[in-house]
Amino acid sequence: MGFVLIALYSGSELAIQGAVVLMVAHAFSSAGLFILSGQLYERIHTRDMRFMGGLWGRIPVLPGFTLCFVAASLGMPATANFVGEFMILFGTFPTAPVVVVIASAGLVLAAVYSLLLMQRVHFGPACREGPLPGPDLREYGMMLALVLLVLLVGLYPQPLLDTAAATSARVAELFGNGGPPRLAAGGG
Repeated sequence: MGFVLIALYSGSELAIQGAVVLMVAHAFSSAGLFILSGQLYERIHTRDMRFMGGLWGRIPVLPGFTLCFVAASLGMPATANFVGEFMILFGTFPTAPVVVVIASAGLVLAAVYSLLLMQRVHFGPACREGPLPGPDLREYGMMLALVLLVLLVGLYPQPLLDTAAATSARVAELFGNGGPPRLAAGGG
């Protein structure tokens, strides 16, 4: 969510609209990862990644959903996270190119820990043997709805951008003129 702060302080309307998209995208992708974490806990009764190896072939569908949400969190193209991050970086670059370079390096570090998560939980050596139950209809429906929302906003963000346009313009106006508004001394 540091990207949202970068967008606000850039004073760029494009970056601020990107922040709106990224906040919505983050809500969908993080919710998906948290729900998946709960679903895994129900099946293997631990949250310790050291005891989760080899789940890719043992649990139907859930590892695929995990991969979708990890990819979205990394800002893969066609996801809402990509649109938000790209707009923020593109809108911030003219005013703070050094910040954009540092933020981009942070994306690389995020990719490393996210891919390590996938490797350890789903592809690492199996700690237990035997199949585990796949998602029920309710779980499958929740995950599918969140994946579709991440893709829908990633492929067609215009309705969200239109909804936030006036507010984004006002925030850019306030933050683009030397920073956020300050209270007058003396209370008057």
